[in-house]
Amino acid sequence: MVNIFGETGSVPARLELRGFNRSLAEIEWLLLILILVYLVVPDAKVDDPPALVVACGGFALFILGFRYWNLFRLEARWKLTLETWAMIVVTAYAVWHTGKVDSPLINLYLLVIVFAALTLGKVITLLEVALIASFYMHAAYAGLGEQIFTYWGFSNIMLNFAPFLLVAYLTSLLAADMGLARASAERLSETDDLTGLPNMRAFGNALEKQRVLAERQGTAFGVMMVDADRLKPVNDRMGHDAGNDMILHVVEGIRRGVRSSDLIARYGGDEFAVLLPDADERVTGEVAERVRKSIANSAIDIGGQSVSTTVSIGFAVYPDSATDPNELLTLADRALYTSKQAGRDRASAFGGPPRERDREYATATVGEEGDT
Repeated sequence: MVNIFGETGSVPARLELRGFNRSLAEIEWLLLILILVYLVVPDAKVDDPPALVVACGGFALFILGFRYWNLFRLEARWKLTLETWAMIVVTAYAVWHTGKVDSPLINLYLLVIVFAALTLGKVITLLEVALIASFYMHAAYAGLGEQIFTYWGFSNIMLNFAPFLLVAYLTSLLAADMGLARASAERLSETDDLTGLPNMRAFGNALEKQRVLAERQGTAFGVMMVDADRLKPVNDRMGHDAGNDMILHVVEGIRRGVRSSDLIARYGGDEFAVLLPDADERVTGEVAERVRKSIANSAIDIGGQSVSTTVSIGFAVYPDSATDPNELLTLADRALYTSKQAGRDRASAFGGPPRERDREYATATVGEEGDT
């Protein structure tokens, strides 16, 4: 059994967050360098150069402490948000001492706006644009006084601030489109092309989440492995398309037998995995038997011929059979092999003492050595 938990669904998100973290570090140093470069530009208008140098030094210490001295080791969006707020404050301070609304450094706000719009979402971007606007209005009031409350004064201020709003809006739209494309790509990467079912990567993520939930709540859940019996002769005799039709027929049969809360995934070829939340061995066995009967008692028309098949099923239950998700799948697969060896068209449970057949469902119970 191949380990399907090498990468979970959270890994791409962590990688993305790590990339944002690196990018923001470079943007922070770029902001600091641009401010310091302006200080040495000939004829640069700076009200209080020493105070601005001290502010830049404080910001540099903030970057070092927040990032490189591991005061906050976890990569998180709240951390990125806090850093962008610090960037806004130091930019506002630099703008205030270099000409206020006429400062050539005022465009440094765009660094924060673009990063926030691309990485932190619309709400955070809106809040940060509002914060920047408040600093901008304060700087405008300091320069123009009561004139900012006149139609002429306010119109000019809004006209000058409009590019910041436009950049925030357009970048947010671009980020939303990129997010949709990324989500679509992730769905495709976790979906089987033929059946439209989740693949084993998605199943592995769901299984791990169910394990965590079951461990927290003290509940059981089942895992079934379902394999179509003698599908190869259908492929050999009637062609690959007929085999695909039979696989889809089996999928429909599984759907009819499982509960609405159960998750079906294509394991590969003609084999499927089913996750049954809140199901002990008895409930899992009842679902397995319904699936078996659903497929055994139905047929599909292929090229004018009525063709039917059966399935063999093996299942295991958390935590009675195993507590590790991979081991649980391995045991269910072993129980499936027992069903095949016992003549197919049957369901087998892994583990526990042999049990009597009853009217609810019939299972073959397999022990550690695979005995029936």
